[in-house]
Amino acid sequence: MITVYKALRFILIFNLLWLLATGRLLANPMLKKITVDGYEREYLVYLPQNTEQEKINGMLVCLHGFGRSMDDFFETYNISSVADSLNMMIVAPQALPEQNQRVNQLATTISSLTDNQISLHSVWGCGLRIKANLLLLGTNILNEELNKDVDDVNFIDRMIDRVLSDNSIPAENLFVLGTSMGGFMTYQYALKKGKRLAGIISIAGSMGLDIKGMEMGIKIPVCDFHSLTDEVVPYNGYFIQYLSVISLALPKAEVISYWTKLNATGTPVTEQIKYYPSTNGITVEKITYPDPDYEVIHYKITGASHSYFFKKEAGDCMDHVEEIKRFIQKHSIQTTANAPLFAKQKPVFYPNPVIDRVFLSVTDGFVTMYDLTGRKILSQPFINGQADLSYLKAGVYMIEILSGAVSYTAILLKK
Repeated sequence: MITVYKALRFILIFNLLWLLATGRLLANPMLKKITVDGYEREYLVYLPQNTEQEKINGMLVCLHGFGRSMDDFFETYNISSVADSLNMMIVAPQALPEQNQRVNQLATTISSLTDNQISLHSVWGCGLRIKANLLLLGTNILNEELNKDVDDVNFIDRMIDRVLSDNSIPAENLFVLGTSMGGFMTYQYALKKGKRLAGIISIAGSMGLDIKGMEMGIKIPVCDFHSLTDEVVPYNGYFIQYLSVISLALPKAEVISYWTKLNATGTPVTEQIKYYPSTNGITVEKITYPDPDYEVIHYKITGASHSYFFKKEAGDCMDHVEEIKRFIQKHSIQTTANAPLFAKQKPVFYPNPVIDRVFLSVTDGFVTMYDLTGRKILSQPFINGQADLSYLKAGVYMIEILSGAVSYTAILLKK
């Protein structure tokens, strides 16, 4: 009996040691630390819970908002579901408190004189300058850039390098997602380090008045969500309060214009999002500036507050998680044989569904349309990377694109 007990105890201890060695008993997400520029920085690393694939397909860096926490993406936004379904790792860093004592003193003064309680315990160095001008006198009462001496681009870069070296992750599928001030930081990182990114996603964020690197931006796919009724980061970049004009960001129209010009995108395609029956009156207009590799997607929202996160179960017309997943899928490169979702192929066409015109990744060639029985509907040449399909009836078709020695076939939905 004693021998059996010892044997069972040995097996139990062995199994526990094995679980610890393989990381199965470690917290997920795991808290990590790194020292950069003299600051000890913290970040969370989440390993995808995907049993079908052995190798991780990429990394999603998640940047929290002003005064918020790196825990937001797991406790509030459920971004881990994106990581699980796409087999990607999440890395969520924590911003530092404001390091400039003058700015801290100003925040304390403003908090004592107004109803705005300003907390500066987590602030990104992203070029966000707050300017407040008195309407009657036209003088500045506030003009400060937050954490201007903190190089968060370098911190994020060093953190990414550390995670890549600690894990077998392909460097190609690297995305950055930011909410609110994290969106400001996302744009700032993309301008400085865009060469290493597969795409960026900003939710209720923008580009700061003192953002750096616009003169040397790199082409990169952009997905931007912003509400016209955002009360914290105004769509036009400023708001009026207490007889003063408070400016926080570039107008969103300028932000989108900057990226569409940089990426040399095509004519915008606009659609009203109605993926699910809406019960709350919040509407979304999806504006796509097409390009097979460097598209810009802007979700112009009406009726939502700054912190509103779309969920289909809440009666919304779309779901933030689904849209984020769709964008990442499209701009990720296949890294394993059993990862069909990451199959970025060329040539490709966009949009799908199509209303009247498709945009192609090749300049010229022939496009042929078939119905689902295989009957040829039309065949025509195209130039300048686009083809007119406006005269097709609504329905499902097979599209074949021929350009030189390259051919591409796919299903197309015509609205």
